[in-house]
Amino acid sequence: MLTPTTKGPNVTNLPDHEKQAIIWDFYKPRHTHAWNMLVLSWRALEASTETPEAAFEDEYLWENFIIRLWLYRTTVKTLTHLHVVQSDAEAIIAGFDQCFQSDGKNALKAIRDMIEHFDDYAADKGRGPATRYGELDPWRTTGRDRFERGRFAIERATAYAAAITLRSEAKRVSDAFIAWYKASK
Repeated sequence: MLTPTTKGPNVTNLPDHEKQAIIWDFYKPRHTHAWNMLVLSWRALEASTETPEAAFEDEYLWENFIIRLWLYRTTVKTLTHLHVVQSDAEAIIAGFDQCFQSDGKNALKAIRDMIEHFDDYAADKGRGPATRYGELDPWRTTGRDRFERGRFAIERATAYAAAITLRSEAKRVSDAFIAWYKASK
């Protein structure tokens, strides 16, 4: 039985393929959860109405969608810790990130950082490419199909298509890991 002071199983003496399997065992349920939450946030944006009254609500829905996109990316990035599929996993993450490039910067990460670290950006101490005066505007509204802050923008349909591609590629990479694992036993 694990207690609050237990740091998890001791994997020091396990063979490498078992250590790798533990990583995958953590990845798989989180992947399903992160994908489902992303789909729910997409559906909420899809159902929103384009009215002036809904504009602030759309911004809340967008923030949830952006955070869920980043969380899904982070979850899939777990595959980069599986040695046998590391290069494929890094390539699919890079492909996903490419969909959000704006002047050499990742717009998804920049906007996500502004949302998650609003306190730092408000104090003009943000660590990303966004700035308080260029992109941080708490009173700006947005529509359901495009989220824009200064020089960074995310198109809803493009972002969701990128996520669907990432999901498909993550399954391929995960399946390759499973095949390797079964063969290594």
